[in-house]
Amino acid sequence: MKKIMTTTLVVLAGLFLFGSCAKTVDPIWTVMEEDNCKPPWVGLTDNKSRKNLESILRADGIIPLKIKIKGDRDNDSQECGQPSGKSYHVQIDQSQLSWLLYYGFEVE
Repeated sequence: MKKIMTTTLVVLAGLFLFGSCAKTVDPIWTVMEEDNCKPPWVGLTDNKSRKNLESILRADGIIPLKIKIKGDRDNDSQECGQPSGKSYHVQIDQSQLSWLLYYGFEVE
């Protein structure tokens, strides 16, 4: 009886451990091209902007898997709607895509 219980526990523990390693997300990359009217998460450095963006998204229940910031601001124009040259790339689970579209991101 004791051997059966031990074997059962080992099998259940193995199923639990190997089952938890299964892929649980369907990642998708999104991008937002920044314009001269900077988004609210922009900080003094790219690292600060990345942290601010992650905080804002997490506060709204969006879990960013990865965040990349590419490019440099190379536009002298002050008009809103003019691209600044910087872009924000956020990888999320496909199930959260509609939330990120709200912020102005598009599927990459």
